[in-house]
Amino acid sequence: MASKGEISVTVLLNGGHSRTLFFKPADPMLGALLSAMHQKGQSPGTGQAPRLFNMRVDEGRHSFVFASTDLVALLIDPPLVTETEIKPPVVPIQRRSTGEGTIAKSPHALLENFVDPALLAELLSFVAAQEKKFTSSSVSTNDEDYRRSLVLHEFPRFSELFRDRIRSLTPWLAGTLGLGTFPIGDIECQLTAHNDGHYFRLHNDNGSPDTLARAISYVFYFNNEPKGFSGGEFRLYDSRIANGRYECGDAVADIEPKNNSILFFPSHCHHEVLPVRCTSKQFSDSRFTINGWVRRAQVVPQVA
Repeated sequence: MASKGEISVTVLLNGGHSRTLFFKPADPMLGALLSAMHQKGQSPGTGQAPRLFNMRVDEGRHSFVFASTDLVALLIDPPLVTETEIKPPVVPIQRRSTGEGTIAKSPHALLENFVDPALLAELLSFVAAQEKKFTSSSVSTNDEDYRRSLVLHEFPRFSELFRDRIRSLTPWLAGTLGLGTFPIGDIECQLTAHNDGHYFRLHNDNGSPDTLARAISYVFYFNNEPKGFSGGEFRLYDSRIANGRYECGDAVADIEPKNNSILFFPSHCHHEVLPVRCTSKQFSDSRFTINGWVRRAQVVPQVA
């Protein structure tokens, strides 16, 4: 039964299968479903790749997984009012010219309550058990003063859950962030802990030859309650386009690392992690994140 303010959506699939789900009107997963239906109504040969949806159901005990190619219809209650509600969002990047070049505004999307409480509790238990496996972070320039944090690269169960959900959301995100449609390649994923005195200085996420394919960056924030740290805000900067390159502009937002929220932004945008203060210095009091990048698939030209 739908809670107050929720929308009932019955997903009808090939073979007569169906499942009723409940969404808040602004839930991006609802937007992704509507976007998939919109694409199915387009002419064939548009180059849109099928999507795999992975939704947690039954209070997080099960996954409801299906391909967009099997999606037949959505029965929505209450009904949508206008046709524009069905179309995926397309938000152009805002730009203005100045004497120093073109300024491009840096969009971002922040989603709260991204995972159910049971999964969040599992994740916190997992990081506590893996403390000794975290290693010091590094950057490609090997500058030891540029970044201070601890990272864990192997956490298969949770990384696959995040990859699946982010893959489902990417078409919606690409429109919301003004990036347009692109073929989805690998989704990178790492787990990071920031403790007392940790930080990450100003940078962007696709400024080197091996990261050029990164299109969307994401940061999922989680921590034990009550929160054992302060600071660690994510500072986002606008971009200045000069000679075809994105350079750092003015700071536009300081985003609080709120428990169980996830931040998305274009990978070319400059940003930094402000210093964290954790007076206990206990690992369990750290600012934890699952962060990574959605890469554009490398399209290989067809030889005639």
